[in-house]
Amino acid sequence: MRTCLRLLLLPLLLFCQLSLAQTKELNVALYPWVPRVAQFEQAISNHWKKIHPDVKLNFIKDFSKWDGGYGPDPADDLDVFVFDAIYFDHYLMKNYLEPMAPSSVGNPDDFIDYAKTGVMIGDKYYAVPQLGCANLLFYRKGDAALAAVKTLSELDHYMGQCKYASRIPPGKDGLLIDMAGSTTTALLYLDALHRGNGIYPPRTPKDEYYLVPGVIDFLRNYISLASYENATKDVSAAYQRARWFSDGYGRALMAYSEALSVMSAQTRRETAVKLFPLANRSGRPLFYSDVIGVNRKTHQRGVRDLAVRLAALMASSEVMQEAIGPDAENPEPQYLLAARHSVFKQLGAQFPLYRDLYQLVQESNPQMFKLGPDARAWLSNWKKPIVQQVRANPACGCDQLAATYISTAEMAKEVCPNTCNALGGWAGGWSNQYPAAPFGRAVCACKACSL
Repeated sequence: MRTCLRLLLLPLLLFCQLSLAQTKELNVALYPWVPRVAQFEQAISNHWKKIHPDVKLNFIKDFSKWDGGYGPDPADDLDVFVFDAIYFDHYLMKNYLEPMAPSSVGNPDDFIDYAKTGVMIGDKYYAVPQLGCANLLFYRKGDAALAAVKTLSELDHYMGQCKYASRIPPGKDGLLIDMAGSTTTALLYLDALHRGNGIYPPRTPKDEYYLVPGVIDFLRNYISLASYENATKDVSAAYQRARWFSDGYGRALMAYSEALSVMSAQTRRETAVKLFPLANRSGRPLFYSDVIGVNRKTHQRGVRDLAVRLAALMASSEVMQEAIGPDAENPEPQYLLAARHSVFKQLGAQFPLYRDLYQLVQESNPQMFKLGPDARAWLSNWKKPIVQQVRANPACGCDQLAATYISTAEMAKEVCPNTCNALGGWAGGWSNQYPAAPFGRAVCACKACSL
């Protein structure tokens, strides 16, 4: 009787085991801070279905679970995750990153040198390079002065400080820059520190206890080249400052390469790009990198080899061309910096700016921006003090909305002293014209800013 029962149950057990094998899944989280993250998901899904139609990909889109590495560490069931390499050593120390042989990451010789060496220890890859990123200066072709600039002092000389006080430059003058985020500002501090002293990783043991005043001055200088309002205030739309630059406002823009994706075709044709001179010393710049990690917990879930295969596919030349290039709805690429030579070359054949970006990467010989194993603690402890010091006592003052509309200079003399009473007094300027003033409103130029 028992033998008969076992014979009856055996096919059922085999069916259950086969069903479980056929319903394997991988949980994957992409880097969300790109112009069109859905395009990445589509390209990855299309290629994955060709080789593993039986393995479902669950894309994690909840920012509370994954935001590119800036918030929580990867959960145990997050199999593949794309993160900012500033946290590479942090994840390595916490044993999150699965080592991979060069043969398993897909044509490793195609990776650009800084991206490859930044994720290798010995002969193993502890992440797969996907994207690069750098602080770039965008300016209009024909601006010979900015084309020749190599240091921050030169940029300061040719651009000039305090050219405007509003959120948007009134014309083609001044810099546009985004320093609204505390993490962004803290990383700018470390980037400028490295550019100033050449030490890599970009901080010394002394930096654990105090901030370097000269580097704080560099960041204050960035704000003075723009305006306090432009540099420090959040805006509603992503890449908004690039849109303003495309509309003809400002002489130059500091942003990442993907800012090109929101500019008009005419602006892209008329725009030149170079590394932003963060300090007064030239040298190897730091490039942010987005890299793909495979969770070591995939061993326990029995999906380690599948996860490695997915990571390699996500960084492959074919997938990356589709992920960052044009698609059916967007005739222009995302202008993200690739980590592979082949992707730059393929996109450069159709889009000239990619040839310029590729040349910039090759000539600058960058290093991967990594913060060391205590990255989270350092940022947690220092980003607020850095922001406070950088924003203290702004040099150029700010525009302040007036309580009433101002139509004449005589009226400004009556309204503006009261408007600027708590902000260091009236500096003498005023406007009722966009973009200095919102439509139907007026602003007064005050000597100080509301921090």
